[in-house]
Amino acid sequence: MNVNRILGRYTNRKRGPLFIAVAAIHGNELAGIHALNRVFEYLEKERPAFKGEIAGITGNLQAVRENKRFVDVDLNRQWYPENILRIQGTPRSALKGSEDLEQKELMILFERLKKHTPYAPIILIDFHTTSAEGGTFSISNANQESLKIATHLGVPVIKGIEGTVSGTTLHYFRDLGLCAFGFEAGQHVEPASIDRMEAAIWLTLERIGCMKKADIPHYDLHWKILHDLGKGIPDIVSFSYRHPVKNEDDFVMNPGYQNFQTIQKGEVLAADKKGPITAKEDGMILMPLYQKQGEDGFFIVQDESHILQS
Repeated sequence: MNVNRILGRYTNRKRGPLFIAVAAIHGNELAGIHALNRVFEYLEKERPAFKGEIAGITGNLQAVRENKRFVDVDLNRQWYPENILRIQGTPRSALKGSEDLEQKELMILFERLKKHTPYAPIILIDFHTTSAEGGTFSISNANQESLKIATHLGVPVIKGIEGTVSGTTLHYFRDLGLCAFGFEAGQHVEPASIDRMEAAIWLTLERIGCMKKADIPHYDLHWKILHDLGKGIPDIVSFSYRHPVKNEDDFVMNPGYQNFQTIQKGEVLAADKKGPITAKEDGMILMPLYQKQGEDGFFIVQDESHILQS
């Protein structure tokens, strides 16, 4: 797939937020690229009223070209302080890993956008899809505005990523004091994943004040697409367990698990070279690994819907 780092930028040069949408941090997750292309095609053709700016960015160009989750290392696990300092302090010519170069370019681009844009505040959405069937959800970082915006989309919101996974773009933006959230739209090659990502873009643009509902095409349809998906699933859940995996583990997930499927403590979920892997607690399974590349075998999440009622 032939794509550019910057998928598009749109502004009417009226004061408002800067909305950064990142697609394909994992190179085999292409739905975000297609969704952003749709949005920019509409914006450039119709030129609707708009405050602030939207910038669409490709996360891992080389992995996209090779249709791999990553080339050398998972780019969405490299955004921790020590590695950021290493990348910042190393010239491009001295960086050898593919993801090191990708991260260097992204950091330069993020800083350029942050420094030179006249628009504020800055909000980032990081688009993903999963190898498992079922489940569309958003992931908030510790920024309170992140939770509010993610909740507006109508799909379940996952909290607590900071204590479960390290080195994601959500950590990086949190450490910069900026609002960021992730959006998981469904299975990698499911056409509806593109529709859900497009809906998430339009609803976020409305929520943060870039556009009014009347200027968004098919707003009611986008709202329905996402809010119908949340029915029967808790509004807010939190990460409570992550099962890490390495290539040499020979990890194999048992077939048939879907996102948000209820599981019980002791249930056999997968196996590796050491034997069966069981659930450590009751809960719901999230992002079971059904692809060769990945550092997360599965997650367990817990219902925290009471937060919205407090």
